[in-house]
Amino acid sequence: MQRIAITGGVAEGKTTILRMFEALGAHTLSSDAIVATLTRPGTELCRQLIKEFGPSIVAADGTLARGALAQQAFSEPRLRRRLNQLIHPAVMRALRAQLDALETASLVVVEVPLLIEAALQGAFDGVIVAQATPALQRQRLLQRGVSWQQAQRILRAQLPTRAKTAFADWTVRTHRTLEQVEAQVRRIWQELTEPRGVYSSAQRIRR
Repeated sequence: MQRIAITGGVAEGKTTILRMFEALGAHTLSSDAIVATLTRPGTELCRQLIKEFGPSIVAADGTLARGALAQQAFSEPRLRRRLNQLIHPAVMRALRAQLDALETASLVVVEVPLLIEAALQGAFDGVIVAQATPALQRQRLLQRGVSWQQAQRILRAQLPTRAKTAFADWTVRTHRTLEQVEAQVRRIWQELTEPRGVYSSAQRIRR
């Protein structure tokens, strides 16, 4: 099995890239989807988060209000670290279990936002970094209903994507058109699905 990770900063198109790989035939896993499952009402992780961050992170329908949780977490580094301490280990356990269940698959592409920060790149056979411009990241966050001030806090708190590209086997520039992004993904797909041995890691295209 080839295990390929997709990483990058907030609002840089990681999920879009993941869906493109899925459409091409890859098995895909999403850390965000795992978080959504692990934090459903009544789960142990949901109870821990409410205990830590208070009832204000619960929406009217009883689900976790992720926007309210993010607003708290990005208000100060201590709260953000605590959020990561609660969520990250649970997500990684679930991710490992899902990867084990796909052990017969030839290629699995996994979205892991904090791959570099958690030093997990060694667990994968290749790393794709999604990269947009900071201006586009802010624009996308604003379109999601995030305030300007909150968007600035989120971007300042994250490891700059330019630092992540040093660990990339491939960089997909997502500030381009959707068709251009898809073309970049197709090139990576072709490289990954070539007969084994045609490409070594040193020959991987970094675009």
